[in-house]
Amino acid sequence: MEQESLLDEIPYKELKGAYHQLEKKNKDLLDGLYYAAFVQQGLLPQARHFKKLKQPYFVYYNPLQIIGGDFFWIGKKEDWNLYAVGDCTGHGVSGAMLSALAIGFLNYVIYSKQFESVGAILNEIDKKWIETFNHFEDDDVNNDWMELSLIAYNPTSQQLHFAGAGGSFLFSDHDHNIRRIRGNAYPIGGWQMESNRRFDTRIMSVTPGSKIYLYSDGFKDQFGGADNKRMGSQRFQQMLTSGNFLNSADQKELIENQFNAWRNSTEQTDDVCLLRIDL
Repeated sequence: MEQESLLDEIPYKELKGAYHQLEKKNKDLLDGLYYAAFVQQGLLPQARHFKKLKQPYFVYYNPLQIIGGDFFWIGKKEDWNLYAVGDCTGHGVSGAMLSALAIGFLNYVIYSKQFESVGAILNEIDKKWIETFNHFEDDDVNNDWMELSLIAYNPTSQQLHFAGAGGSFLFSDHDHNIRRIRGNAYPIGGWQMESNRRFDTRIMSVTPGSKIYLYSDGFKDQFGGADNKRMGSQRFQQMLTSGNFLNSADQKELIENQFNAWRNSTEQTDDVCLLRIDL
């Protein structure tokens, strides 16, 4: 005679009760996550905020686990329009908590202090980020980091300033040629492998008809295609190039279709965030 399983020994009434308890806990957890997503969406820029900057745009934002560590941010200070996309450690609740911290630092540093460059802004955010976590002695806890790309654009002078902490952006000129502009290799925070690190500022003159794309790693890290491989930076850039001539609304729709076609039945790998700004 086969040995009965442990489940067979548990009365049906107890199994049913345990199932309902798990079902309730799962519902409470999902309800909490969906409410947290509502709060996180409230921290992100809304259409009315973009309207004040008077530049066409689109945002494609798709967290992996309802809430996530990717975020986008915009602002205006004096004659400069500011745009940022960040990618914090982790997904879900932990990533979302870090993204809220990052948004708070951006608002505080940019609006309460004066800086000569966007690189100096990242230096200050890096300093505050490290101060937040340096009371932990465990290196595993102290390794929270953030990749961040920050752009300041002056519509009058048509100057663009960029600084990146482990991030980059794609620049499209008025002839729709796209090239990648890299920031510094190290992120905000992390293990501090570099001593006395500083974030550089890249300065560019742009012409009307140019575009910028700020993005997280979610696209290039997504598995899919016929061989179920990572999309990679080259395919991602080709994807943007194929719809670069479209207006922002049409390219957003195309991007969603292209990303879903690439992913197909493969599960999403990471949080995804992409911001296009027409200059």
